[in-house]
Amino acid sequence: MKVFITGIAGFVGAGLARTLLEDGAEVSGLVRADSDLWRLEEIKSRLDLRIGDLCNKKDVFEVISSVKPTVVFHLGSYGAYPRKQSDPEKILETSVHGTLHVLLAAKKAGVGIVVNTGSSSEYGTKDHPMEEGEILAPNSYYAVGKAAQTHLCQHFARMEGLPVITLRLFSVYGPFEEASRLVPTAIAHALAGSDVPIAHPDIARDFIYLSDVLEAYKRAGNMPELGGEVINVGTGVQHTLRDIYEAVVRETGSSSKMKVDVYETQAFDTNMWVADVSKMRSKLGLTPKYSLEDGMRETVTWFSSYAHVYKK
Repeated sequence: MKVFITGIAGFVGAGLARTLLEDGAEVSGLVRADSDLWRLEEIKSRLDLRIGDLCNKKDVFEVISSVKPTVVFHLGSYGAYPRKQSDPEKILETSVHGTLHVLLAAKKAGVGIVVNTGSSSEYGTKDHPMEEGEILAPNSYYAVGKAAQTHLCQHFARMEGLPVITLRLFSVYGPFEEASRLVPTAIAHALAGSDVPIAHPDIARDFIYLSDVLEAYKRAGNMPELGGEVINVGTGVQHTLRDIYEAVVRETGSSSKMKVDVYETQAFDTNMWVADVSKMRSKLGLTPKYSLEDGMRETVTWFSSYAHVYKK
């Protein structure tokens, strides 16, 4: 199988590249000229990396027509992390125009299926498990962009006949996550024996381990009959930041204390954030394999060997 990944240098994209290589796929990906390829260093020689920008239609068309992939996994985005959410124009240009470029190029090149990446942030805050068919209420420019991207993919699938599936990801953690994120920060502090900084300990998320997310991508990439569908990818179980702290100190054997209210509370911080995963189970046939404890154990073990990559 020949696959093409946008966002291949990112956390989930790089993980997807690794697992697809292990499965014997030919893997190509789009990277910007200034992309930091630290996540890909160990596998770079086995990848076909193409230079380009999602927002440049000519770049996208030329690359996809040249690669001629069977499957396109669209993970490229801008503004996923709060520090990059101050440029709404760039966020929306990437989410909407960049995605349209990918869809048009994929159709022209005869791609069999596109797997798009959504975000649980599209829902906004809810007081119940988030279900794919309910009204979206995004409360950040990034979330607005992701919601528009999802609608675009559904419309394109209906109107243009190209199977496009959107996986709406919840809070993914695991190897090679961005250093500034909650789990890597907590592990680094715990291993150093220093206080673990968090925001409010009762903030909740549906945390899902990377390997389970990658399994969802692989299954979706082989199911063109699901074109037009939106599918949550979470565990169906929420955990608080306190739970994350406790799991980290338990797995590291650390005596570090929790240091609360270090970070400002965001508009999307809430004590209720969990996926309704019934559709993931029925459509993808997937039940997450990793509990929080299992996933954290895997992440701590990996981090112990790869801590040096965060010190560059």
